[in-house]
Parts: sequence; structure tokens; C-alpha cells
Amino acid sequence: MEEDKRNQYIDLIKHFLWMPVDLEEIPSTTHDVSSSTPSTDVPSASVPASEPQASTSSATATVKAKKKKAKSGSKKTSSIEDGLPDKKNIETEEEMRKRLREGAKKNRGIMPGTQIVGTMANPYTTWDKTAPMPEDETNDLIRDIREIKLYLFCRLILSQASLLPAALKANNVQEFLDDNTVAESDLRDLCLKVAEPTLQDIRDASADFAQRAKRYVEEKKKKKKKKKSKGSESKSKVTICGKSIWNQASQNAMSRDGWLQFSIMAKDCNLQHAIQLCRNWSEFSDLSLLAMWQYFPASNWDSWGVNTLTQQLQQFSFFPYFADYNARTITRYHQSGSRSAVRRQHDMIEARNIMVGSMKRNDPVTRRFLQYLLMRAGEVLVMVRDGKTGRVITAPPKEHLWTYRKKTGLGRAARNEWESILEMGPEFMKLTDQLRQWRFGFNDFYDVYIWDLKPGHDEARIFNKVSEDLRNAWRMKHTREMYNHMEPLLRSLHRDDDTGHTRQIKPGEHVESIWDAVMDERSIFKMVDVAGPHIIVHDNDDVEESLYMFYNEANEAEDAVLFPDESTRKNFAFRGISNGAADFETLFLPSQARYLTKDTILGIDPQHDALRDQQMHTIWCLPNLWVTDSAQARKEKLDGKPRALLKKTSLVREPKKMNFEIRMETLETQETWERDKSASYKQSLHAGDLEPGCNAKYDLLQKTLQAILQTTHSGPTDWVLYITSILDWLDIRGDYKPDEYTMDGLAPWPHSFIVQDLVEAFVMMAMFLPGLEVTRFVTEFVNSSQCEEFRNSGVFDIEERNKVRPDRRTGTGYMFREKEFWNEWNGFYNDDEEDDFWPERYPVEWSLIVRPILAHFYKAGVITPVNVESHPELVRGIAIAQTEPHRPGKLDLSINYEEQHARVNKIDPFFSAPSQWPEIIPHAKPFAGSHPTARFALLRTWSSPHYYPFMCDGTDRYSTTFLDSRNRSWAWRFVPKDMTAIKYSPHETIKRRLGYLKHQFGSRVINRGDLILVMGEDEDDLFKYCITVTLAIQTKPWMWETDLWKSFINVDMDFIERMEEHWLKEY
Repeated sequence: MEEDKRNQYIDLIKHFLWMPVDLEEIPSTTHDVSSSTPSTDVPSASVPASEPQASTSSATATVKAKKKKAKSGSKKTSSIEDGLPDKKNIETEEEMRKRLREGAKKNRGIMPGTQIVGTMANPYTTWDKTAPMPEDETNDLIRDIREIKLYLFCRLILSQASLLPAALKANNVQEFLDDNTVAESDLRDLCLKVAEPTLQDIRDASADFAQRAKRYVEEKKKKKKKKKSKGSESKSKVTICGKSIWNQASQNAMSRDGWLQFSIMAKDCNLQHAIQLCRNWSEFSDLSLLAMWQYFPASNWDSWGVNTLTQQLQQFSFFPYFADYNARTITRYHQSGSRSAVRRQHDMIEARNIMVGSMKRNDPVTRRFLQYLLMRAGEVLVMVRDGKTGRVITAPPKEHLWTYRKKTGLGRAARNEWESILEMGPEFMKLTDQLRQWRFGFNDFYDVYIWDLKPGHDEARIFNKVSEDLRNAWRMKHTREMYNHMEPLLRSLHRDDDTGHTRQIKPGEHVESIWDAVMDERSIFKMVDVAGPHIIVHDNDDVEESLYMFYNEANEAEDAVLFPDESTRKNFAFRGISNGAADFETLFLPSQARYLTKDTILGIDPQHDALRDQQMHTIWCLPNLWVTDSAQARKEKLDGKPRALLKKTSLVREPKKMNFEIRMETLETQETWERDKSASYKQSLHAGDLEPGCNAKYDLLQKTLQAILQTTHSGPTDWVLYITSILDWLDIRGDYKPDEYTMDGLAPWPHSFIVQDLVEAFVMMAMFLPGLEVTRFVTEFVNSSQCEEFRNSGVFDIEERNKVRPDRRTGTGYMFREKEFWNEWNGFYNDDEEDDFWPERYPVEWSLIVRPILAHFYKAGVITPVNVESHPELVRGIAIAQTEPHRPGKLDLSINYEEQHARVNKIDPFFSAPSQWPEIIPHAKPFAGSHPTARFALLRTWSSPHYYPFMCDGTDRYSTTFLDSRNRSWAWRFVPKDMTAIKYSPHETIKRRLGYLKHQFGSRVINRGDLILVMGEDEDDLFKYCITVTLAIQTKPWMWETDLWKSFINVDMDFIERMEEHWLKEY
């Protein structure tokens, strides 16, 4: 009985290995038992199972087998009764051969959704059945699979320690099976594993076989250069039953042939199971594409694509694993009752469509795609989780995380709050992880969660937007280019026209590849879109007529701004857009974050140290120029009025040293917030300035200013007393404590940085009044070789600057534009003969201007995507491109705020109409007539051609929203010059600020828009007023600056009268 069971185990193992069982009927050939030839257990030639060749086992093994056969006699015990697997469930060689030769019926029941048949990837011939394989290829595969079965058997033995002594001693499988030292229980356990090997076991055996030749080469190299690491398990080869295998499974990607053999052996598995065995993204991606092109003769592997729409996303390397498109059927708004006897009741449910999938990590296509999605904040929401770290990289605001919510109760619905039932977060991630049908065995991916902004949409919108952005991320310019990223793979494959069988092209073989067939001019390309329950197929004519269906010049211009590093960068890890404004709107203030991390980062990150040192000098600390000279002034014997001034302004005592750390520990939170905000926002303000040469000029000015402010001065200290006299004139002190900081957002002081701001204003104005004794040290510094570039920049050549008009658009808002300015836009937008949605026919020449400019603003932080539905009735403006008379032929960005203009009821009655603003020349001329030595300054506050440095927060930001040429919703962080009545803003803001010093200024200082006229009886008088005006403009909230390149300082009346007209108007 025991012998019978043992024979049953052996018979089942031989059945799996396709070894002959009845050796009496098989001619035997002798073979040296010491032989280590790999193929000692199975026939080397591929022949039908009904005509097996003799095994090359030894004569001794044959005799033992005869004795065992005799003992068993005619009495047979059912393996099923003994709990052993049924042989019928193990495919024989002939059954496999027939399956490959004739093809197998596909399981279409597991493939729901729309299927498009008759395409290159999904031909009619293989719709319901795998393609039949030619005889020669079948024979080759059968031969290889025999070998793989032996590798699999050896690997199963390797996993069972009790079998190793016998297996290491045996030269082949037959010797191992004939070894009586192998316990029957161990043989039974091995039998169970052989009958039902895991997919991982099959994968490892296939990899062993596919890489056997390569490994011999690697082994020789490793002997020459062996890596030693403590505690690491060594990798070595071991010979089991005559087969040489590694003691550890291969961690490398498996070859295409290996996966082909795997798919044949594991015939009942599907691709979802195989994916988990892939070692990296490249292996997984190739496997997916090969399955799509019918390379594997596996009946279940077609289910990977599920349907044509999912397959289209997979083709673009976005692999969905969870989707809920029921938003339209779930969403409802039920209300009943009124003011009658029945009370109002409401029952409302809102749901959003959801799509969750995976994309390759650190990939340029993924980075572009995710960035495009983030820029569609008015249509879709996106959250990204890093598969390697598990961290969420980007997510929308908390109020938009919900995907399913409800509101029920009595009374008006508006009075009740929504209850979120399901929202994006850790719990939702766990839910989708539980529901997904496939997983990765590596972490080189991002999980991408995409859901609609507007509830109740059908699935068409989210699918079409994702598809469009994927095409653009791959930079596909035509339907033919949808296959470009597959070219290397398709060039290596050939498909039989009659049978539909796809195989690999052999080296040196000259046959038509699938790539050749796809690119053949006779091939017809069509693109699929979803429209509700319908599928829309676009042919070549549709594609040619469409302006934006594929990647075009406007996309290219936008990408050049968003991704300028693609030609040089190696790591494409996705990160959200980083800039001063965006960083400030995070949880921590930038300076506070640097302060908290000072001990852990200082000295480790050079960029962090450099930024910290720079901001310590420019933002938080007193200029070294003032520290050294004020200390010297206190040491001098001052008496009378000078000492009284120092005492009155609280500068008679040396101030405490205020470094970065002390500032962080002592300042009021609000003051730190304001100071930090200004520093961060100024980065964005100037980064977004598109006037040619302006950024270079600004950087040069800041470099020169800091060089002067941080110098150690050892000359006369009369300028220190001059600063003190201005403080006295303004009736302010120089030593305000943090607790004296004013919370009044409009007030310029008190605050802790008065002296710092005043010294900077002094230096800025001193550069333009070199004839004064008090400015001598500044003049000497500017005339030194250190400032040669600044001297030659043209900032001091007022005559030449007056002749050249800045190359920038005007700052005219919608209300003040001539109606003719909008004629072209109105003709386009209101064209009743056009049926297409306006973004689909938006002029490409406009888009070429609008999109790169907006991309530049987005990257700088001037604008931001906004979660407002992208509809003209909800968003206040639409971006266009237009020229102006003074810049003929130069299209520039303008925003049509007609919708906003219609909402404006009236202008604040306290605002002065532009017609009432003071004129420069009429106001200056009488002063010049009564003061023969009068000098003037025209100071202009800085602004970009497209926006003012005034912040937009909260509801103010919503009023600036607009749509771009692709119907994407944006909002400004700073006030755009196109807003309907924005012309009033700079005039009233500056007028109000100057009003704080009305007592000191009198009629000497007036403004027209962003232009300030300063009048002095002489140079010395002008200098005092210019310093004070500059201080008033540039101090708290530290957002506004004087633009020296558009200012004219220390000029006479004759020059003003000769100035070009545009210089005397607001910009």
C-alpha cells in the first residue's frame, strides 16, 4: 500500500514533467550516471506525447522502475481518494500543443464595456479566439517549456530543505525519484507543489530558463569582482538533479520570451495576476503593450484592457484600477413645500465621477500630465500619492475633497450644511486598495486620483479631459503619432495576415513588422471620444479640421515655459509649481520654516544657507552701513540740537543687535507675516514681469543697493543726523518695539523696520543727487569700479530714457478701453454661424500669445488655477490677444472682463474720476515760476505691464477669475490691469498713503495714478521730500516699490515740458 502511494506521487510528478511513466514499453539507452548534461531527464526533440522517445536515464533506474511497476500490478488507487491532485487538471504535452496549434476560446464574459473590433490592436481574427500558432513555433515552445518544467521542479525542491541531500546527489530527476532515502511524506509535499505551483514559482523558473546563457557570463564577471557586504545573504549556484540554478530567484526583469512561456504555462491566470510579478515599471509597461497587441496566446489576458476606453488610457501609460462613473444617476435635488401649510423639505445628494490609476514615477510624461491636470482646476480635481514614500504630493483644498455628500431636512436647503459621506483621504485610499484587482510588486509609480469638480456630470467629460491631456503629455500631433512611443516594440513584432498570430521577429529576418503595417499609408486612423452613452469616432478629416484635438504650436510654446529643463534634467520627479507666492500660502511662513530647521539644515544645504544669509541682510537686519556709522556718530561729541534729535528719535543709544534668530523670537506674528509676505510676493511679482530687460535692471539695482547698504563706512556721519532729522520731521521714532506694531493694515507705521526702510530710501534717492554734501559717500561708491555696470545701465541718462517708450502694453482696464478694441473678439465670440464650442475654434495665433504668457505667470505665482467651474457665466473674464496703436503688430495678453463690467453697479463716490486727476505740467509750472531754483522728481511706483502689486485675497480673488484659450479657470493673486475699473486702484491707494503725510507734504507732493510729482525749492529740499515719499511708498506693507528706470529725479521745469506725453500719464 505504501509503495502504491509512493508510485502515485512519482507518476504525478512525471506526468507534470512530461516524462514517460511506463518504461517497459520504452526503448532504453544507457548513459553515464556521472554525466552533468542538462537534458538528462526529458527528450531533447519535440515530438507528440503519443510517440515519446526514450529517457536517457540509467539502466539501474529502469530496473527499479520495472520492479515498482510489477508490485503495483493491476490494482490502482485513485489519487483523488488519497487527496492528491487529479492528473486531468495537469495539461499534457499534447493538450498544450493542440491549444497552441488551434487557438483557445477567449473568455469574453470578464470583459464588460464597449469593444471596438477590427483595429490593428484588436483584429477580427482574434476577437473571440487566440491566434493559432504555426507548427515550428509550437515545437520550439514545447521544447522550451519542457526545460522550464525541470527548472520549476528543481526550484520547488530547493524550497524544501529535507529534499536537498538527495537532489544534490542525483544527476537527473529519475535518480532523485528512485532514491529511497527520500521520505514518502516529503515526496507527497513535493507532489502537491508540483501539481499546483504558484505564479511566482513559474515566473522564477521562466526567468531561470530565459536568462541561463546570460547568467553564465555574469557569473564569470562576479568571480573577478566580488562584492562583499556584512549581513547580506550570498548568492550562489547550486546543482539540483543535474540542473544548475541560482539559490535565489532573479530580481531582474524577465525577457519577452520568458513572459511568453509563462503565459502558456500559467494558462488559467490573467494579466492582473502576472503584473504583480513584474520587477519594475518598464517590464510592466512592455507586458501591457504586448498583451494589447495579442502577443500572448493566453485566453484570459485580453481582459486586462477591459474595454476600448480603458485600453486607450493604458496605451498612454495611465492604468486605471478604480472608477465610479455614477455621478449623473446618483445626484439629485428634491425640494418640496413652500410658504403654505406644508413645511419646506429637501433631500439632496451630490456625487462626483472618480477615476483612479497609476503612472510611472519620475517620468517626464507623467510630470507633464499631472501638471496639465492641476491647471484644469475648474474642471477636475487631482490628488497624487507617491508609491515609494506613501506621501501625498499634491491635493486640492479640503472643501473639495468630497466625492459624495448629502443634505436632508426641513426648511430651506441653503440653511443646512452638506454632510460629506465619502471624501478623498486615507480611508478612501484604503477602500480603493481593497477593491483593486491588481497590484504592483514594485514602488516605482504614482497613484493618481482624479475626480470631477462639478457633481452630476456624465463620465464623458472626465474621460475626454484625461485622454486629451495624456495625448498632449505624449506630445502627439496626429493620430499616427499615437503609436510613436511604441515604435521600438512594434518594430520587433510581426503579425500573420491570415491567422492574426503575433510573434517576435528573429535576428536577420526580413518580414513586415507591425510598425510597418501601422505606418502604411493605406492604414486608416480613427480616434474615439465618449459622448454620454455614445462613442464618437473621429476620422482623419475631423483631426485635420480640429485646432486643439492634438498637440500643437500653442502647447509647445506653453511647455517651453513650464518645462524648460527637459533637455538637461535626468530626474523628473513630480512637484507642484514652487514660487514665492505659492510657498507663502503654505502652512508655515518661509522665514519661520527656515528658523525652525536652522539646527538641522545649517551647513548641510548650501542653498538654504545662502538664502538665509541673503534674507538676513535684506529683510530682517539693519544695514551694516547704518550700524557702523550710527555707532561712530554716537561716539562723536554731539551737543545741542544734534544730540537732542538723537534723543527725541530714540537713536541716542546703540540698538540691540538684531540678527535673524532674535527677530524670529521677538517679532509679533502679524509683523513677521507682513514682512515674510512682502519678501515672498515680491519674488513672484518680479518673476512675472514680462517687459523686456526689466528683471535684469531690477536685479542690478538690488545688487547695487545691497552693496552700498552692507558696506562699512568710515567717513563723515552727517548723513546719520540727516536721517534723524527726517524722523523728527515725520514725528516718528527709530526704536519701535514689536508690541508697538500697528495692526492697521493701511497705516505705514509704527513697526520695527523704520530705520531700515528709511536708510534704503536715502541711498536710492542719494544716487540721483550727487551735488549734495550729505550724499557724497553714495556718489563716490556709485562712481567706483564696483558700480560700473550700474552707471552704464542708462538709469542716470534721463534724456535718452525720455526718448524711448517702454515696450509694454498700457494699463487700461475694460471700462476705459475703446469699444473698437474688442471688435475682433466680439466678432469671434458672437459668431452665430459657428456651432463649435468657442475654445475649439479659438484662433491659434491668439493662443500662441496667451498660453505662454499665462504659463509664465503661473510659474511665477502671479496667477493660480481656481476651483470655479469653467463657464463664462461663472468666471468673470476671458483671455484674448490684441494689439495697441503704440505697438503695431505686437499681440499681447488682454482679458475681456465684460461679464464683470456688467456686474459693476457704481464706482465708490469718494473716488475721483480720472478727468479730475491733477495734470503734471499745470501743477508744476506755477511752483517753478515762484521758485527760480526749483527741482522736480517724477517718481513712478513699480508695476508689471499686466498687473499691479496689490494683493487679491478671498472674494477679491474670485472677482479676477478668467478663462484661457483652453477653457481653464484662473485667478490672479495680484490685481490685473484689465479689470473693469482698476484704473482707480493705484491712484486712490497712493493718494491715501500720501495722505498720511499731508501735514508735511502740503501741495509739494501730488499723484496721478501711479505717478507721483515731488517739488522742491532746490536740490536739498527735493532730496528731503523724495526720501520721505519713497519711505511712505516702500515701507509697511512692503509691497510697493519705486521704479527708478521709469522715474525722473532731480529735473527742472524745462525737462518736464519736453517729456514725451506717455511719461506724464499713469501706466
